Amino acid sequence: MPTRVLRAGEAADVMRQTCRSPRTARLLRRIVRLTGIESRHLAALDHQDGDDIAARLYQPAGVQPHGPAMGRREALFAGAADPLVAAALADLPRDALRAVRTLVTCSCTHASAPGLERPVFAHAPLSTDVARWNLGFMGCSAGLAALRLAQATAAQGAALVVACELSSLHFQYSDDLDQITANLLFADGAAALLLGPRPSAARVVDAVSIALPEQAGQMTWFADDHGLRLHLSPDLPETLAAHLPAVIADLLARHGLRQADVAHWLVHPGGPQVLDSVAACLDLSDDALDLSRAVLRTYGNMSSPTILFILRDLLRTEPRGWCVALAFGPGLTVEAVLLELGDGEGVRA
Repeated sequence: MPTRVLRAGEAADVMRQTCRSPRTARLLRRIVRLTGIESRHLAALDHQDGDDIAARLYQPAGVQPHGPAMGRREALFAGAADPLVAAALADLPRDALRAVRTLVTCSCTHASAPGLERPVFAHAPLSTDVARWNLGFMGCSAGLAALRLAQATAAQGAALVVACELSSLHFQYSDDLDQITANLLFADGAAALLLGPRPSAARVVDAVSIALPEQAGQMTWFADDHGLRLHLSPDLPETLAAHLPAVIADLLARHGLRQADVAHWLVHPGGPQVLDSVAACLDLSDDALDLSRAVLRTYGNMSSPTILFILRDLLRTEPRGWCVALAFGPGLTVEAVLLELGDGEGVRA
């Protein structure tokens, strides 16, 4: 995680410089309370220190009406991502990393190459002939899409998934409600996960990806001159609620299971409304999404690594039984993964 933490009580003051009018600043203060987020790790804060305003990444809107240019934002990605990737890889066994045959990197907050591959190869003893895949611009769903890809390539051997997002490099100067909300929801983080054929604490049994092309415009990413802009429709929670029950029922039926057989639910916390909508449409118990809510509260929405943080927290409780993980991405897409939890360590494909 980035070392710099933004607490909820500080968020409105720090983010105020992205506001282009007093009305927007007042709206921002109200939205902070609605997110339920208590802290976020933001690499961009490292570039806000000192008395020289001109040297800061984010300058007041009166000086910088549209925020920093895309090139200035992207120039900071590699340096900020390196320590995050190093920390995510630090606890993985070196011998297991040497045996990796597939590398999957996930990020939608950089537009450069080799992107995440450089810090991964710098901090992990991977073979130079490892099969490499990069899942870019798949947003919050990329973490589970990576598990789906790793399962599909399981016959080739162990896989390493590395997800890293630096959303703080793309905060927008805008009066638009979507952008204000995104500025207050999104955060930075990185996670790494090894998947192999040996018995482990979690087995990836199945994974599906469902596209909703008629609703594609409800979640979009767009790269413009001043960073990446996110559009989230207010209809998104309702759309997900309309489609999720059928997605879950079909996934479980393929394995002779029903929803009552699922002991654990991991849902990407796009925001409090998304979690509420998922819980309601699937008729989940009041505490079913506690882990998802806790990660959102503690870290914010880190996009692709977030679901891996939730899985990590679940595995620390030594769980057993069936588990369904869900995440949603631009397109509009639903990623769903069925896991079987038991003995051992790590994740098996």
